[in-house]
Amino acid sequence: MLRIKNNLSASAVLTQQQANYVPLKRVIIESKIRAFAADVTITQIFHNDEATPIEAVYCFPIEEQAAIYTFKAQIDDREISAQLKEKKEAQQEYNNALQDGHGAYLLEQDEKSQDNFIINVGALPPSNDCTITIGYITELNLVQGSTIRFAVPTTIAPRYNPDKGGLASPAGTTSKYVQSSPYTIDFRCHIEKTIGSRTEQITRVSSSSHPIEIDLVQQDAYIVTFTQQNTHLDRDILINIELSSQRNSTIMAVESGAIMAAFIPTEEECHQVSKNDLMNEFIFVVDCSGSMQGENKIGLARQAMLLFLKSLPVDCHFNIIRFGSQYKTLFNEKTVVYNKTNAQEAEQLIKRLQADLGGTELLEPLRWIEQHPPSQGCARQVFLLTDGEISNVTEVLELCRSMVTSTRIFSFGLGQSPSRSLVKGLARATNGRFVFIPPNASVDVYVGEQLQKALQPCITNVHIKWNLGVSVQSAPTHLPPVYTNDRLIVYALVDDKTIPFDHNSSVELLTEPDHRSLGVAKVDHIPAIGENETIARLAAKALILELQHAKLPSSNTKTLEIGSTQIRLQEPMETSSEEITKQRIIAISLKYNILSPYTAFVGVEKRMNASNTNMVLREVPIQISADDQHLQRSIQGYVGTGRGRGGLGLGIGGACRHRKILPDTYGNRNTKSSNVKSSSFNASQPIICDNSEYKHKLRSSTLAKRISQPKSLCLNDADDQDNVYSDSVSKKKRKRKEMFSEKEIWPSNDQDIVRLLINKQLFDGLWNLDSEAIKNLTEKTLAEFTCGDSQIDQQVLVSMIVIAVLEARFGTLAMMWHGVVQKARKRLINLLKKDSKYLEQLLQNIRKQI
Repeated sequence: MLRIKNNLSASAVLTQQQANYVPLKRVIIESKIRAFAADVTITQIFHNDEATPIEAVYCFPIEEQAAIYTFKAQIDDREISAQLKEKKEAQQEYNNALQDGHGAYLLEQDEKSQDNFIINVGALPPSNDCTITIGYITELNLVQGSTIRFAVPTTIAPRYNPDKGGLASPAGTTSKYVQSSPYTIDFRCHIEKTIGSRTEQITRVSSSSHPIEIDLVQQDAYIVTFTQQNTHLDRDILINIELSSQRNSTIMAVESGAIMAAFIPTEEECHQVSKNDLMNEFIFVVDCSGSMQGENKIGLARQAMLLFLKSLPVDCHFNIIRFGSQYKTLFNEKTVVYNKTNAQEAEQLIKRLQADLGGTELLEPLRWIEQHPPSQGCARQVFLLTDGEISNVTEVLELCRSMVTSTRIFSFGLGQSPSRSLVKGLARATNGRFVFIPPNASVDVYVGEQLQKALQPCITNVHIKWNLGVSVQSAPTHLPPVYTNDRLIVYALVDDKTIPFDHNSSVELLTEPDHRSLGVAKVDHIPAIGENETIARLAAKALILELQHAKLPSSNTKTLEIGSTQIRLQEPMETSSEEITKQRIIAISLKYNILSPYTAFVGVEKRMNASNTNMVLREVPIQISADDQHLQRSIQGYVGTGRGRGGLGLGIGGACRHRKILPDTYGNRNTKSSNVKSSSFNASQPIICDNSEYKHKLRSSTLAKRISQPKSLCLNDADDQDNVYSDSVSKKKRKRKEMFSEKEIWPSNDQDIVRLLINKQLFDGLWNLDSEAIKNLTEKTLAEFTCGDSQIDQQVLVSMIVIAVLEARFGTLAMMWHGVVQKARKRLINLLKKDSKYLEQLLQNIRKQI
């Protein structure tokens, strides 16, 4: 059992002294993935090892977009099904039950960081078990065009609180962060083999977070479990499901009273309706706080920034902002032109990026951006790279919503446990996109995909036309922007449970105001009607998220008529926009029985002749994520003893954690307060463990068809000397660099070859490789190539050879090189007097020689 001592040494947060027990013993995750959604059940097992009743409080993460629809508690042979109520009412009921000597159970969502949730298990008797069950449904993200990603957050990373100037406990609790916890997690995932339609087959299932086993015995599903026993909750669970290339561009699913339609517009469809006559302005915001040191997140940021820099179009405008406890802009101006000098200065800064700026204060650099709006005729794209470990998420998102008309934010969540609420919210609030980059991932692909989206105009003027013969409510009511080959999911809620489907029924995605089509989902057969309320719950959650992230007017009041209908006798009540939005969220939450920030599940277990007088608070410690172990020393100063506020009980037995919320009518009750291997199977090849990191493969067994798978200050970098290396260190680095340059080794794998070519590209988009490099690339010397035009100089010829090779031999890595090739093509067309057809002719001549 876990014991925590008061005075923490530098070597351990947890030790085995003064008895103080952790009531959470085990967490079980069971999920079922079907088409576009996952139905997840979380089971948490608590046990009271102590001689007095305890109130167990546990903070844990769930995806913000998840629709939590059930909450149950089982103690002995009694099962308590909680009811969803307004949060204040639920908290009052919970507190009153404990005061009356009963058991009580409460599930809440944090209003400030909405991917944080709090379980309250009140008055768990000595030596008793309590099993908590939570059910939720969530959409699955489509990443890299053809991969569905199922993510289960398991830990809340320590969040920096700017108001306190340090780390803060989550969700208003005093929960402690620890290096190792006694509770572990079991995981089981049921994946239906056909996703959406018969043409969409699963070709591969893998995990980039944990070693997994895949049971192939079942005919209609793959069963995924962890290979290792006693897995700790120190990183998010990531399951990747790769689909075949034959995919439908539209999908429709139906249940009683609700419809889902999914669209994936093609490049051709988007190109026909898009207009891009604005100059692009790029601002890169890079997290250089101390938390970025873990799992080499700062290394991922450097790698991403170099690719960004190389891919920028010539003559665009850009700037780089580093932030931590303070923020530093590379250039004094809001943005500068992307030319050779400025590009070189930016590259020098990127190469020396360090996680050396202290805490994570994101609000101030975003305020600087907001105070320096883009120039007239410019479209601003902000690329934010962060591990998202902040506590003031709501304040940050509200600021970003004020910039939505001029700015798109493309957010990158780095590491094992970024704030998914922050990373997604930033993109959602500004019509941008988000992506999560796990440790040891190939950052190039993620960067290339996002950059490709940023360089293309998003189509924001779209709407859905439901041709179903009945009136429907769309969810969301205003659609997010549409991108090429990106999935858009929309829902409809119908009061009439019987929808008269026929062959004329369809759902159309149209632009405004010209009503051009971006996709049509037609009903070519009578769809199977589901009854599990999955679509209705997801639709309701979409409406709630839309209300949560809507930009509220600065002041907006509404007069409510009360009593008489005569104007002279009415008593007006002023109600703020915020309160109106809150009440709308509560109404949707209660109607569809899904949790929201303003509602809570509460259950009461009636007990006879019981007393909770001696109940003590036990807040379950939160295990530090694998990439935050370096924060141990920072955490020591505020972790404390682990006793929280409930060490000495509550007098006559009110709720320990909620006593400050409710009136104190009973007198004073104040109390003292591993390396992970990526594992997979490939349906199109023999079953193997595909694990290049460990350089080995596991053969599938013929006996058992299971496989192991594994406050703020702004400085300017031009005047900043903090990151300048000493002369001796600089000389050593230059010497090593010169030695490497003299004898550069050509890379052996495709990704490294593409990375080398990206790094070798000049700022204007061309390449200046020597004959030996061309021979390594093509097995021919430069002298052996001819493009059919003797007037073409060597640099142009080399650049065309590189383009031809990238497009012909490295097509699977197009996400990496797409930006640099587009830049090179544009430069070559300008040099060839804007004759794109002539460039294609020259490239075709070179392709024939490769």
